[in-house]
Amino acid sequence: MQQYRIVSADDHVEEAKDTWQKRVAAPLRDRAPRVVRTPAGDAWVIDGKQGGTMGLGVQGGKKFEDYRASGETYETIRPGAFDPVERLKDMDIDGVDAQTLYPNTALSVFGIDDLNLQLACLRAYNDWLSEFCSTNPKRLLGIGLVPTDEPGETTKELRRFAKLPGMRGALLPTYPHGEPLNSEVYDPFWAAAQDLGLPVHIHLRTGKGFSLKPGRGSMPAYLTIGSLANYEALATIVWSGILEKFPRLNFVSVEGNIGWLPYFLEKADTVYKRHRYWTKSDLPKPPSEYFHRQVYATFIEDKAGVALRHMIGIDNLMWSSDYPHTDTTWPHSQKYITDHFQGVPEGEKRKMVVENAARLYRLTN
Repeated sequence: MQQYRIVSADDHVEEAKDTWQKRVAAPLRDRAPRVVRTPAGDAWVIDGKQGGTMGLGVQGGKKFEDYRASGETYETIRPGAFDPVERLKDMDIDGVDAQTLYPNTALSVFGIDDLNLQLACLRAYNDWLSEFCSTNPKRLLGIGLVPTDEPGETTKELRRFAKLPGMRGALLPTYPHGEPLNSEVYDPFWAAAQDLGLPVHIHLRTGKGFSLKPGRGSMPAYLTIGSLANYEALATIVWSGILEKFPRLNFVSVEGNIGWLPYFLEKADTVYKRHRYWTKSDLPKPPSEYFHRQVYATFIEDKAGVALRHMIGIDNLMWSSDYPHTDTTWPHSQKYITDHFQGVPEGEKRKMVVENAARLYRLTN
């Protein structure tokens, strides 16, 4: 029986080369994502458009000064990024018992304009991820992707992949390509996720609407403010009444860290107190009550957030290693955890590094 001591609530996979070419049927296969070798490294071609070469999403284990924004190939990155057997070995090196898995390249599938091609590619990714997690479904926890361009397909794909081995939740783009998150067209999806017991996740910088601005210092500025996307999405979800209407539905703010949450909750409750009348909000409870009942948030390095944990709610916080991204703590997660939780009572620390995630994803020792 698996004994859980550390569960990472946000990690990524670099999809295998044949993820789509093996699973998308003709005639769409020729337009589905495929890898090409270029003089500058391996790149994905999606619907005829070539993106940049592999880089920032697969730097796990490198020194900070050796990070490369591009130029990697499948031979130069850690096999644990795309091979489940090697992933488990890397988890053992890091002392992590389970990881919650999100995509790298597959996030670009949300941007495919042709709905039929997009749906085929999302299904293919979810099938591949299920196969990946099936290697050890007690340790590899898959988060499937759902389309938003056609709301009927959102619920349909959720119900389909919910039956697959290893799938533990669903990811919506922070900025959907179709209707906004607060649209009632998603109500059947929320209802299905609630009934299936699958949490819904929002991951920073997904979808359309949050982009890199040109000019001096643009990239570090972009990385600094990434959490704003989660801030906006969470405000939309809380104020829309979704959590009131679906009281057993859980949301997860992913990779947005947590230091901003005390102010977010204070501000939301102040708006409720002062402005709910003239804004005609029909929420019967303050936003913070819905957050504490139904929302979780992941963090990597966030000493401010840990210090303010009681203002957020210890039961709502989940640590993560973000393997194999540039923010990852791998292979030194044990050291990071020790450093981050200095002075934190062991029981509180255990909630944030294992118990909250184990409860949400229904893991049992």
